[in-house]
Amino acid sequence: QLDKFRAAGGVINGDAIDWNRYLKPDDRSRIVPAESLAEQCKRAMLLGADAEPGLTLPWEKTHGKVLLRPGKLSLWAGWSRHGKTQLLKQLSLHGMAEGERFLFCSMEEEIGDVWCDMAQIACLTRDPRPADLNRFTSFITSKLWLYDQQGNVEPRRLQAVIRFATAELKITHVVIDSLMMLALDRDDYDAQSRFVGELKTTAKDTGAHVHLVAHMRKREGRGGEDSPGNIHDVSGGHEIGSKVDSVFVVWRDLERRDTSQPEVTLKVDKQRGRVNWRGSIRLNCDVVSRQFIDDVPRKFWSDHIEPVQL
Repeated sequence: QLDKFRAAGGVINGDAIDWNRYLKPDDRSRIVPAESLAEQCKRAMLLGADAEPGLTLPWEKTHGKVLLRPGKLSLWAGWSRHGKTQLLKQLSLHGMAEGERFLFCSMEEEIGDVWCDMAQIACLTRDPRPADLNRFTSFITSKLWLYDQQGNVEPRRLQAVIRFATAELKITHVVIDSLMMLALDRDDYDAQSRFVGELKTTAKDTGAHVHLVAHMRKREGRGGEDSPGNIHDVSGGHEIGSKVDSVFVVWRDLERRDTSQPEVTLKVDKQRGRVNWRGSIRLNCDVVSRQFIDDVPRKFWSDHIEPVQL
């Protein structure tokens, strides 16, 4: 299966897959005697939080504060044009450099546009040279997969895509962009809440960390975009934020009201686990590479892209 889909250029196309196999996963609910977990849990606790498995964020000042653990569900929210998808593309590159395998499900963009955006971010320029693009291609091979589907997707099909990708392609992180592109009525909050609950179960069953993008709802009497907002401003049912493991809010000062502060705020509104820090992280945005960067600008993706023989 892996060689077959690698030959297709890292693109998951539904025509060649028997989805029924993945639409009906085995029931994982069991009654487990507590003592059977003792050795596993003791090892994890004695190792300490620093040894807990998971992916960090790309910025050094977030290390020890944020951890994306296997089998968990994160919600990435923000106003339109504030950079949540762009940030997740950069996070995907960081994850691949750390040995993770990503599936990017963007129902809002063509897969070719996703590829080009990530290449520009990785190559540090909007106009990469052929040699840079060859290095980027070498870097993403067997680490990045794209789901070729634009427009609305049935929630059950997307669950099957995730189960297929984790079982057959060994994917460890899944990005879903976005909640509003699923075939769910925007006013049907019960259905949205149900989907998020099922998505959390899928993450737990497969061991993949799932990243779900969501938009913000406009607030009464305010422009909305003049401040980051929080978990309660996420568009959709109020239960969504309570069901996920982590909530991140991406906000950008597009009008640059305060030039003395970094342009971007990444709010960690919720985080479950031993690493459960909450707060705000300030980042700059590099115009050339379109990377979100630390207080001291630095460009690092070229360090992770090994040169290839041309």
